[in-house]
Amino acid sequence: MITSLDVEFKAGLNMITGETGAGKSILLGALSLLLGNRADSQVLKDKDQKCLVEGTFDLSGLKMEQIFAANDLDYDSPTILRREINTQGKSRAFINDTPVTLPVLKAIGGQLVDIHSQHQNLLINDPVYALHVVDQYGRLKDKLDGYLSIYNSYKQLKQVVQQLQDKVNKAKADQDYLEFQLSQLEEAKLSADEQELLEQEQLLQEHAGEIQLQLTQGVQILHESEDSVLSSLKQIYQGLQSIAPFYAEITEPLSRFQAAYIELQDLSRELNQLQGHVEADPARLHQIIERLDIINGLEKKHQVTSVMELLDLEASYRERLNVIQTSDDEIIARQEELEKLTGQLTVASQNLSKERKKIFPDFEKKVSGLVRELGMPNGRFEVHHEVSSQFSQDGIDEIRFYFSANKNQPAEELSLVASGGETSRLMLSIKSLISNSLAIPTVIFDEIDSGVSGDIADKVGNLISRISTGRQVLNITHLPQVASKGDHHYKVYKYDDAKTTHTTMKLLSDEERVTELAQMLSGESITPEAIQNARVLLKR
Repeated sequence: MITSLDVEFKAGLNMITGETGAGKSILLGALSLLLGNRADSQVLKDKDQKCLVEGTFDLSGLKMEQIFAANDLDYDSPTILRREINTQGKSRAFINDTPVTLPVLKAIGGQLVDIHSQHQNLLINDPVYALHVVDQYGRLKDKLDGYLSIYNSYKQLKQVVQQLQDKVNKAKADQDYLEFQLSQLEEAKLSADEQELLEQEQLLQEHAGEIQLQLTQGVQILHESEDSVLSSLKQIYQGLQSIAPFYAEITEPLSRFQAAYIELQDLSRELNQLQGHVEADPARLHQIIERLDIINGLEKKHQVTSVMELLDLEASYRERLNVIQTSDDEIIARQEELEKLTGQLTVASQNLSKERKKIFPDFEKKVSGLVRELGMPNGRFEVHHEVSSQFSQDGIDEIRFYFSANKNQPAEELSLVASGGETSRLMLSIKSLISNSLAIPTVIFDEIDSGVSGDIADKVGNLISRISTGRQVLNITHLPQVASKGDHHYKVYKYDDAKTTHTTMKLLSDEERVTELAQMLSGESITPEAIQNARVLLKR
């Protein structure tokens, strides 16, 4: 368990050694957190305290201002990356004390540190990784970015065309149905208030006889019969009028009576006029019933309750049919754009492929030379290339690395012929060739020398030392021959207190380094010979 550790790695080649289980993997895990990898709740050994990992990076000369600006971050050199995991396992990330998302932390961290662990040796069998290696070695980033810009536009437009085509296909599948429904609604020639008016007229026609009878009776009672209401009222009025000259109190009632008489006269005339407005028309009633049957049938069929909803549905059908025509026109236009863009993409992919092919011979020669230098005198490395019929974000090239370690033996896929040690040396050779192209200031190797020993280990150490020229390299190793090549040497070790076992790290002095190498050479019991051999290794 690491309770607290503060370590400053130097420029150049930093060797890290320690017994198996001493805690080197904890350090790599902490660095991985700092570079944006997902947090495992198991990192919290003490569940009552949060985990804090912080790293300070010198960005001088790295030209990273643009990526900071793109993420609304203040650019500083040095820059501090920080990762916190609280007691509940929740993670937060910061750059220069500004909270950031893990993708942002990963994007910036990825330009600062390249970690190569043992399991990454498997990447050498991945065609995509092989392609990226060739691009990095050939410094084809600008050409790849140019291709990628066209490819992204092509992919986006292709998706738009497909979506339009799917939309039209679905609409065309329903076209006959839509046309039939629309024609039926159009033939009905509906109007918004028609149903209400027809229902009112139907009610009038169905009760025309009753209406006529009541109107006639009303006129007769008011006016036309011998004992009509108006005749009786007239008689009353005349009688009251006769007493008015000598009975003053009748004046006001008489005036009211006169007004009522006049009102009833008007009412009688209106009723008489209304008789002419109402006439039973069986033919018209039949027409109304037929029309309402059509409207009600359409409402029932389309599961709506009003003519207005039917009119909305009619407009919807018309719009959907219009989409078919307009979408066809749009598809044709978009397909023409896509055809033009496909032509541009074809040219860009072919140019990129030509540039890659130019790189193959020199890359094969350089890797083959390095593996021979690392103890495989008959090693032969080849790049096998095929052209795909499909565009991808990496172009049209498919690349695999082939290898042969034996004389007169044809090269085959690495996964079929290379041992673990051979794969490690191949990966180290490739890393050494592309390290300058990567422009990453810090490279970390986690036991990349696994599976080698003796004189080969010495050569591996020399190659790692060359990679460290102009950059910072942290190399975790169990081999004294490799460890002796470092400019600086750190030891990871454990110690116990009253409660638990702790992991820590220290920068070794010259004498401590001799002792560490001697222990790596001879084990726990350090012999004078081991001390002497360690001094010899360090003098190289």
